[in-house]
Amino acid sequence: MAFYDATKIPQRKQVSLKVAHYRVARKKADELLREYEDGGYSPWEPRSKAPQEVALKEAVRKFIVTRQNLSPQSIQKYESVLGQFLRWAPGNKTLNEIDSDDIQHFINSGNRKPVTKKSYSTTLSPFFNWCIEQEWKKINPVTGIRLPRVQQGLPKTVSKLEINKILETIDLYDNQARRFPVGSTLWMKDAILLAACLGLRASELCQLRWEDIDTQNLTIRVGGRPGFKTKNAQMRLLPLTVSVRALLENIAPHCEYITCSSSGKNLSARYLSVRFKFFIRLAGLPESICLHCLRHTACTSLIEGGAPLEAVRKFMGHSSIRVTQRYIHLADDVYIDVINRAMLLRQME
Repeated sequence: MAFYDATKIPQRKQVSLKVAHYRVARKKADELLREYEDGGYSPWEPRSKAPQEVALKEAVRKFIVTRQNLSPQSIQKYESVLGQFLRWAPGNKTLNEIDSDDIQHFINSGNRKPVTKKSYSTTLSPFFNWCIEQEWKKINPVTGIRLPRVQQGLPKTVSKLEINKILETIDLYDNQARRFPVGSTLWMKDAILLAACLGLRASELCQLRWEDIDTQNLTIRVGGRPGFKTKNAQMRLLPLTVSVRALLENIAPHCEYITCSSSGKNLSARYLSVRFKFFIRLAGLPESICLHCLRHTACTSLIEGGAPLEAVRKFMGHSSIRVTQRYIHLADDVYIDVINRAMLLRQME
């Protein structure tokens, strides 16, 4: 951040915000600028303010409270990783004394896979950035650690043939089961088709209500109301397409939630994922297929269909365009078709 005053020497003064993320840096820069304009801060006369001493356990507790607007899965991840760090952390060190070596030793402890180490670092980093915002710490120690290289694989998708096989397996299971009335498990088919069309996370699918469907403006509201938490706590609007409208019209409402059991019982994301895996195994499909793969499928289909990256990012609710870029890959048949058409057009010139 730069300040300018013709009466000072030097006239231009650069001030490091000492934070890694843009959102945190922007907030800190705005606060410094307001304080500078009010006369309470001068970058030419830096103030030496020691960070307030706060117990690590107390800082973690207060940080978790600030994350209550996130999805239950995100909150659980913060509680799990920070809880492990609390149990591991040296008892004689305060929050301000935790350094990069401590973070490095914690992440390397145990038999953790490279992808798990990276996940732990991306969970700890927001905590220390928040501590910097509170002026309890000067530097984020996570920025100084070394992580093993993680082989970035392509997101696992589900083909149309595989989806059809799952749906057929559900039909067959429902007809042959004797423990419950016929039709009692067909709600799972609707959930699968909705997930594949809208790219919803399991938690979002379970929280979606009929009131979130706006037939007048042809939109679907994901999040943005009490009781509906998305992963990044942001609301997004999805288009109510003809195919989705037709799918919703075939669903017989049993309760206020679109995805619910035949008896009208609301479902949890975990139960939905477990039931999906049950039918995957029953259909003899690869064990690597999970409910979240339907979200990958929706994202990949949009990109292969030519949708702009920013539009796909908004549709999927990704926090960054970098997440969406992971899906920029083409299936072999699409790749061959694109190259053949390009070659044909070139020969016709």
